[in-house]
Parts: sequence; C-alpha cells; structure tokens
Amino acid sequence: MVDIATGKLIEGIIVIIWVALILGVGVWSRKKVKASGDFMVGGRAIPVWMLGMWSAGASVSAWAFFGLPGGIYAAGAWQHWGICIPMMAGFPLVILFLGRWMRISAKKYNLMTMPDFLGEVYGGKLIRIFAAIGIVIACVFYATAQFKAIGVLFGALLNIPYEPAAMLGIAVSVIYVLLGGFIAGAIINSLNVSMMIIASILAVGLGYSWTGGYGEMLATITASTGGTAWLNNSEALGGYAWLFWVSWFFLISSFGLVGQPAIVQKLYGIKKPSTLWMWGLLAAIIFGVTCPAYCYLGVVTKYLAVTDATVAPAIAALGLGPDGVIAWLTVYKLGVESPILGGLLIAGVIGAAWSTIDGFIMMGGAAITRDIIHKCFRPNWTDKQQLKYLRIGMLGVGILMVIETIFPSEIITWLAAIGWAQFAATLAPALILATTWKGVTKWGGAAGVGVGTIVTAALTLGYRIPFGTGAMMRTFYLDAGAWGMILGFLTIIIVSLVTKKERGPLYYDIHKDVPKPQ
Repeated sequence: MVDIATGKLIEGIIVIIWVALILGVGVWSRKKVKASGDFMVGGRAIPVWMLGMWSAGASVSAWAFFGLPGGIYAAGAWQHWGICIPMMAGFPLVILFLGRWMRISAKKYNLMTMPDFLGEVYGGKLIRIFAAIGIVIACVFYATAQFKAIGVLFGALLNIPYEPAAMLGIAVSVIYVLLGGFIAGAIINSLNVSMMIIASILAVGLGYSWTGGYGEMLATITASTGGTAWLNNSEALGGYAWLFWVSWFFLISSFGLVGQPAIVQKLYGIKKPSTLWMWGLLAAIIFGVTCPAYCYLGVVTKYLAVTDATVAPAIAALGLGPDGVIAWLTVYKLGVESPILGGLLIAGVIGAAWSTIDGFIMMGGAAITRDIIHKCFRPNWTDKQQLKYLRIGMLGVGILMVIETIFPSEIITWLAAIGWAQFAATLAPALILATTWKGVTKWGGAAGVGVGTIVTAALTLGYRIPFGTGAMMRTFYLDAGAWGMILGFLTIIIVSLVTKKERGPLYYDIHKDVPKPQ
C-alpha cells in the first residue's frame, strides 16, 4: 500500500503515457489521409477485426464503464440485464438488416454517413436534413456523457475542477481525429478497446478478491438493505418494469442499435465485404465481455458500502452522486492499494470515452458540412474542399463539446440513454424498412425520420429532462425514444402507402424485383 499522493502520481504517469501514445498515432496517421474518403471511411480498407473492436468500444463507451456502475450502485443490479443483453443482440441485427447493402453499395454511391445511405435509398434532400438534425441533437447528449466521465476522472486524479479536466480530454480527441480521421480512430480505438478488455478482466478479478463471489455479494446486499428493491426491477421502477423492458430490451437497445451511426458507419470502412459477419460476431463478443464486467463493479462497490461504513460517506464526499463510484474506486481505493491497476482501469475508462467521442466529432461535423451543406446546397465542392470543410465542421463540434462542459448534468448513464434513444428513433425505423419493405417511398422516409426526431426530442426536452425517466414512464408509459421509434415506423408505412412511388437509386439495387421507373 502507498499514500494517496504517491498513488495518484503513479496513476497519473500511466495515463500520461497512454495520452502520449494516442496523440503519437494521430500524428503518424495524418500522412495517410489524402482525400475525404480516407478521412471519413479510411479508404474502405480497414481490417474487419479493427473495426469490430472500434464498434464494440463505441457501444460500451463511458456510459457502461463509468456511468453504469454508478447507476447500479444507486438503483440496482437489474439494469445489467435490461441493457447489456439486448445490445449484444443488436450487432447481428445490424448485419442482418444493413451490413451487406451498406458495404457493397458504399463505393458505387460514395457512401460515408448514415444520411448518405438514407438519401440514396429514399431519394430527396429532406430525409438527409432531418437525419442530420437528429444526429446533431443526439450527439449533444451522448457526447456530454463521455466527456463528463473524462472530466470527473481527470479532475479526481489531478485535483483540478471538472470543467478544465473535461476540456483536456476533449482536446486530445479533437487533435487526433482532425489529424488522422477514420484511420487514426480505427488504430487508436483498437488500442483503447484492448485496454478496456484488460480493465474488465482486472475488474472481475479485483471484485472477486474483495468479495468472494457474485452470490455472496447479492446475499449480503439484500440482507443489509432490508428488502429486494435493489435486485427487483419491478419494485425499483415503481411497477413500470414491463414498460421499461418493452422500451429498452425490445426496441431501443437491440433494434435501436441499427440506428447508432457511431457504431454502424464503421461498416463503410471494412476492407472485405465477405468478412461482415466477423464484425457482428467480434463486436458482440467484446461487448458481452466488457459490459457485464463493468456492471460487476457497481455490485462490488455496493457490497463494499454495506460492509464498510466508511465507503458510502467517502463516495458522497466527492460531490458527484452515483458518478463518484468509479472515481472513488480507481483514484482513492486502488490509488492506495494498487495504483498500477488503478491507472490501467482509469486508462480503460478514458479509452472507452474516446472510442465514442471521436466518432461523434466525425459524424457531427459530417452531418453539418457534408449531409446538409454539401449534399443539399453545395454539390460542386471538390474533394479538397470537402476535406477542408469536414475538418472545420468537426473543429466546430469539438468547440461545442468544450462549451458544454460548463453545464455538467447529473447522471452519465442517463445522458447516454437520451442520446442513444434519439439516434434509435431518428434512424432505425427508416434504415430497417429500407431493406425489409418494398413499399417505402421518398416522402414516407422523410416523414418518418422527421417524426422520430421531433417526437423524441420534444418528449425528452419537455418531460424526461425536467421531470426524470420515472415521471416520463408514468405519464407516457414508454420511453421517449420508444415512442419516437414506434411513431417513426408507423409514419413511414402510412405515408408510403398514400404517396407516389418515388425512390432513390439504391432502393432498386436492394429490391431488384421492383421495376425502375422509365
């Protein structure tokens, strides 16, 4: 054991080495970027294992490694089963619904973003604009969850306020993405996910050594809390458990993964289309290893709190609420008992956040400059102009993220859930129906994406943020994103049935038995 100052120093050195490695890869990758296609999709020549790791990392991100243990510590272990398991199933669903067509048609239609795919299937500019707006809204919430995790950890480790600590983490992401784009992201996030896997194995080993096993933990926690609410999702959700399961297990987590551009857009960069199945398998396995391990840390910390009267006050003293769980565990407990392991866990958390933030910087900038400005209003841009304005747009998104650190919100998992639900409602219905139903039309797609975007954003801003998820469920029975998805599906179907059969060129590649209009 060491004193806390020495522990923080050791952990800080490990993190500094990790940051230096990440920035070095970004500098090296810059010379590989010759055109916008290299920058956005890595020249469509990235090995499938690398993109499988990146996609898994983007899905886990800081919400699982940092926020989920805090949520479990505060509200119960049932969250593990409601979130982790359906998301594992989401990766094969992506390949089933989209994989083949996204990758095979990518070169033919120069696809680089999700609005690109929708625009070429449905046709028209309106669907691109609605999809891009929904992406930017979702990025605001999801990215906030990531840099809040970085800010909390850096702040606890370096003894600096949250805001500059978060800005430091965002700056690293912006620098390496602006330098190396997709190529840098693929390499760096393979490293990040490798660290996440190491950290998850360490987490399980540490938890077992402290507690003696999962069953022992649950029995002790149940006996100490005087009831089953911490384990029982029906009690914890005030009788609305089945509505939560409908929203998250069946819609937002599993099928909703199809609409997550930070994950699905990686398919554009796969070198060999024949290896798509490996992407789904590898990403699901990595997620299945890492997400439950991080959930385990929340249960471990709850066990430590009920068996040691000093733990809960120490976590509360950080002033971070449930998000203080991992900060206390890594910086203050492991910082004294095993600072090297603590440093590796911190690097794992930061890597998890970076594996998502870089994707948001890229797709947020692309949504503004490529999907709206270039594709809808400035089609004559040269490739050099596209690359220039992509970088400018991404820099603007990065600056927006820095500004957002002034307004830190409460719970990391809650913020990430809002962003995930917005992505799912905006994009998943149109993407799934594009490849599974021949009846879609240009106006049906645009209307469905618009309804999904507006309904989810309105319910989130009007009810979920001011009153909380519980009030949202009690009032509207389903999550905001679930309503957005359901109404998005229905809108596409109804409007498509009553509008002219106008579609984009990619529609006729997917549905070859539908004759093209003369």
